[in-house]
Amino acid sequence: MKHVSLTLAASLAITASAAVADVTVDVLSINRDSTPWLGLYTDAAASYEAANPGVKINLQFMEDEAFKQKLPTLLQSDAAPDMFFSWSGGVFYEQAEQGFLRALDDATVSEWQQELSAGGMAALSHNGKYYGAPEASQNVAIWYNKDHAAALGIDPTAIKTYDDLLGAVETAKAGGVTPFVVGGQDKWPLHFFYSLIAMRIMGQEGMAASAAGDHGGFNNDDWVRAGQEYMRLIELEPFQPGFMGVKYDAATGLWGDGAALFHLMGDWDLGASRGAATNGGLSDDQLGVIPFPMIEGGKGAITDTLGGASGFVLTKDAPDEAVDFLKYFMGVEVQKAAASGGVYIPTVPSAGGLVEDVILKQFAAIGGASTYHQLFLDQFFGSELGGAINDVSAQMATGDITPEAAAELLEETRAFQ
Repeated sequence: MKHVSLTLAASLAITASAAVADVTVDVLSINRDSTPWLGLYTDAAASYEAANPGVKINLQFMEDEAFKQKLPTLLQSDAAPDMFFSWSGGVFYEQAEQGFLRALDDATVSEWQQELSAGGMAALSHNGKYYGAPEASQNVAIWYNKDHAAALGIDPTAIKTYDDLLGAVETAKAGGVTPFVVGGQDKWPLHFFYSLIAMRIMGQEGMAASAAGDHGGFNNDDWVRAGQEYMRLIELEPFQPGFMGVKYDAATGLWGDGAALFHLMGDWDLGASRGAATNGGLSDDQLGVIPFPMIEGGKGAITDTLGGASGFVLTKDAPDEAVDFLKYFMGVEVQKAAASGGVYIPTVPSAGGLVEDVILKQFAAIGGASTYHQLFLDQFFGSELGGAINDVSAQMATGDITPEAAAELLEETRAFQ
């Protein structure tokens, strides 16, 4: 009998069935405490258990930063989960190269490629091997509160340039409304600003050149300008007081409670903000979404998007039952339920048309029109460089590093990782 249970205080274990099982599949995910997410996950586990009485699915959740920090240790221990959430990208590549993951057999890959998103499958492959299945596609955009916008006389849909956005920030400040809420303590929400500014300035070719170390890598005029433009925003003090002491979960609760005009965040925030808010969150009628605006002289496009292709991967000692559950969990039936329930935008092509929520439809439209999709930089560049990008995003926000020093630090990290 196999049963490994995490005892970390930061995790929340939800056992879908109390029955004694022949095999227990431990599933570790980032925090899914909002009602739509949690309901989808627990319903999927219960349905699978009902059809497979010898298997128990042990769902476990961690807050994002705790997940990132503790997963490397877990993967090297006897407490490793059988499958876990992955943002794909460089961190996933490192895990595959270090031998922590179980590759899927050719028959399973061939079958899944008929049902699941080709791009999503590719995101969870490395060096010709596939290690998991895609769940959702994500895009980051600027959410806005229609009530605040109307009271301030701001039309967010008219924001086309970065200067327009900064003007709206100033108007909000003058009107006594916090322009943006952000979970600065986690750093990655701040890296969205720095990343999108960089993308708008240098475009796809420039971002690729940075990754390859061309034109000075990160230590060039474009990255310095990205930091300078970021600092133009920071100097307006756009965030809520004490933002560096606030984590993402608390920040999204503030957003759901109507504490700001804007929120730069991904489509997953719809359920997260409502789950974290004290009053059920903002209704669809109170919400709007716009893409991050263009920057004067930039080489990027308004249709260039930042986001992810997330899913679940298997660990090296995962039993065959974990593969079978992964197939169900990331398969068409569950993804259609996610789409129709407004939980997330699925990667299964046949489920996409079932997205009914008007806000998620706007995000789906942004993704559908994307001319270049950049994976979250803190995931794309791997743990060291990605972590450095998060760090300098936070350090610039607190005035502890200059744009020039940030660019130099990033290039040093890229060159020596």
